[in-house]
Amino acid sequence: MLGFLKAWANEDALLTMYTSGSTGTPKEIRVSKAAMINSALKTLKFFNLKPGMSALLCLPANYVAGRMMLVRALVGNLDLIAVKPSSHPLADIDRVVDFAAFTPMQMLNELKLGSPALLHLRDVIIGGAKVDSELDRLLQKVEFKAYETYGMTETLSHIALRRINGKERTDGFVPLPDVRLSLDDRSCLCIDAKGICDQLLVTNDIAEIREDGSFLIKGRADNIINSGGIKHSPEAIENKIVHLVDVPFAISHIPHSTLDRQIVLVCQGKPSDMATLPERIKKLVKRYEMPAAIYIVDSFPLTESGKIKRTQLASLIEGLKPKVTIK
Repeated sequence: MLGFLKAWANEDALLTMYTSGSTGTPKEIRVSKAAMINSALKTLKFFNLKPGMSALLCLPANYVAGRMMLVRALVGNLDLIAVKPSSHPLADIDRVVDFAAFTPMQMLNELKLGSPALLHLRDVIIGGAKVDSELDRLLQKVEFKAYETYGMTETLSHIALRRINGKERTDGFVPLPDVRLSLDDRSCLCIDAKGICDQLLVTNDIAEIREDGSFLIKGRADNIINSGGIKHSPEAIENKIVHLVDVPFAISHIPHSTLDRQIVLVCQGKPSDMATLPERIKKLVKRYEMPAAIYIVDSFPLTESGKIKRTQLASLIEGLKPKVTIK
């Protein structure tokens, strides 16, 4: 954190950032301090954060999410509460927190623990990885306002938010003011965020933009599994079966002599009803989406924010024997 603050105070107009590496090796990019300030101002305005209000920093300061919390505190003159990033960041919190940012893993852990400090939270953003059905369900029971974020290093944190709980709950992301969206010929999201991105940002996120301007993320173009000439989104298959699998899981692939890649299901730990799981999955997916096998791993390779490193996962299971082969 100290290194970033020193860099922020120097005369250089640009700062170095690193992407998360969820789809490959983290890459270095240079971003403008002015753009970071503009991004911070959008967040401060949206959440009506005033000087002296408190903000919790519990994310690593070497990535964009943590750095933007620092910038928001500096720009908004917020009272910053900095704690060491961990899986239980609320352990020592005993005061009101007006604004905080968490990864899904951090928030899920606190909710499962029933942390008393949850009562201190007011507005919370959750990002870095998808908010799954379990976390979504648990967040319906809390008093604080929870938002899922959409953004990336190149957009300097979020450019859109989805209200998770309360009467204002939505199922799609709503872009912040002055953010314009479109789709390319792959149906991937293109972002025009003046003052934050210096040019149109073309993402690899397959999206659906609705008439009201909100949007859904369907999956990643670079995660597409080409099996027998048919292109499959692993995220789309996962969404179909998410309520069937009671352990963390992912759709992945293994090499195949004729199909090139064969779809498989990878579970972190053994599902409680393994015997009937294949038949229940068959009822919900198309014929060519059906996993050919189920693999069990002790843990998934993850980024610091909790995203599965899908390329590494595919390499990991290539050397394993499946727990179940599905005919």
